[in-house]
Amino acid sequence: MAATETQLNLITNITGEPYQPARLYYHVTNKKTVLGVFEKLKCMQYYEKSDRWYWLYHEEAKKIRFQQSYNKIPKENRPVPLGYFQFIDDDLMMLEVRSFQRVVEGIKFFNTRLNWRAAEPVRLAIVNKLFGCPPEETPQPPNSFGEFFDREDIIMHSPEALEEEINTIISQHETEEEKDKAVTAYMEEKSKQPLPEVEEIAVTIHEEGLSILEMALRMKHIEAWEHWQGNKYFTQYDLIQSMLENMPDNQEQSE
Repeated sequence: MAATETQLNLITNITGEPYQPARLYYHVTNKKTVLGVFEKLKCMQYYEKSDRWYWLYHEEAKKIRFQQSYNKIPKENRPVPLGYFQFIDDDLMMLEVRSFQRVVEGIKFFNTRLNWRAAEPVRLAIVNKLFGCPPEETPQPPNSFGEFFDREDIIMHSPEALEEEINTIISQHETEEEKDKAVTAYMEEKSKQPLPEVEEIAVTIHEEGLSILEMALRMKHIEAWEHWQGNKYFTQYDLIQSMLENMPDNQEQSE
């Protein structure tokens, strides 16, 4: 495991990726259908005591590729829980997982099995930091994500709010050039702000929504990784600039 300058060991999941909590919310319109799908899947197991449906790295889910693939995990540690579903009420369900990769893999896996008209992911709460422990200690990530997500200070983002902010900026300028410059400056300034430790964002699985989410989570994870490495002032702006600098020159590409 990697160590920072403070000599803390990075906490990783048994599947290899860094521990980074996430909670995905599903809008449910047909709970009976959802339960019927869970009951048929061999990789799902219900625990009555906690009233949770555990999603296991087992049977149908074995084909998912993590850094530590299924066959490399010791048999005594199988099946590995990838996350669990829990109904908050009849029309709201959450999936809690321990990494951003598991969020994406979970959406992909269940999208092919759960009709979105019965249950559709709509919101995602994430923790934008990595966790460590002293080398002499055994990593013990919390079993409950309540300390992260059952708070009142979570930063909430919505496309509607962003659109309203941009429209307000546009309304303050006359020419298209002025409007474009103002919006660009605004978005640039936003990208220079550090990510909140915990935030909640909108999710859509339609059209290019999943690809956009996957890219956004990858970028947020990179910022968390840079902070873990000691680059405390690294922001999304720095990442975007790095990506632009490493893009192949259009003229060279055409040649």
